[in-house]
Amino acid sequence: MNESGKRASSNRQTAQRVTLTGALANVALAVLKATGGMLLGSRALLADSVDSMGDLVSDVITLVAVRVARKPIDANHPYGHGRVESVASLLIGGLLVLVATLFAINSIRSLVFGHRQEVGAAGMVIAAVAVLTKETLFRWTLRIGKRIRSRVIESNAWHHRSDAFSSVSVFIGLGLGLAVPGADSFDALASLVVTIFIARTGLRIAVGSIYDLVDTEQDPDLLGELKRITMSVPEVDNTHRVRTRRYGPHTWVDLDIEVDPAMSVADGHRVAHEVKERILAEIHYVADVLVHVEPLGSHLEGEGTVRGM
Repeated sequence: MNESGKRASSNRQTAQRVTLTGALANVALAVLKATGGMLLGSRALLADSVDSMGDLVSDVITLVAVRVARKPIDANHPYGHGRVESVASLLIGGLLVLVATLFAINSIRSLVFGHRQEVGAAGMVIAAVAVLTKETLFRWTLRIGKRIRSRVIESNAWHHRSDAFSSVSVFIGLGLGLAVPGADSFDALASLVVTIFIARTGLRIAVGSIYDLVDTEQDPDLLGELKRITMSVPEVDNTHRVRTRRYGPHTWVDLDIEVDPAMSVADGHRVAHEVKERILAEIHYVADVLVHVEPLGSHLEGEGTVRGM
């Protein structure tokens, strides 16, 4: 197995490990919150437990996506299977928005019609444990997601953060309900605040996934790096029309270079190959580079026919 294959295998194992750890934590927290919510009569804790179960669903989606997205290129997927991660992230974002909507309806109904009761300090302890656990999972998972450039792992990390914020809201709401006599409605209000955090996180994840799926430029800094590396090849006089597309953890690059018009086809091919190899050597997450060789000054005549422009 070459170096690239070893890195991909290591990244897949790391992604699976962090996701499985998060899944086990979500099961434990969901049981703890649900039990506390039922025994203490806290709608906020019950809502928070469902959010933890939603995290568990996203963990399952993440595990499947990571496994499929890192399958090798085949005849039907010439750019690989990386877009599966973007689709999975979109599902996670949509799931969060749906859960938030259901929570909001239930919380409003509770405030208007439902019976509310004081929950007590025990609910605050449960919420505090959830906050510490989920914030730790968020930081660890996000760090791993950024390191291996996995959109779905990063999305799952933000799902952990939404659960941490939810538990913070629950903690504050229960605390106010305990400190202020007769203010037991704070429990239901805290449940409503939870939905805002969940919906905001879901929308953020969904928008990022849509950007991937419609080939929105992901990293302006990457364009600068690609131009710098390309122009470091002595025979390249100009580079333009640099475009990138993200497929899961990898990025595919298209660019034009301009060289001496008198250069032979063989030399032009050699220069294009050197440009590609330098980019692949310096930017490990670039999967492939398509280099179009043009005579110097051709960019002044326009880019030719481009359908849809």
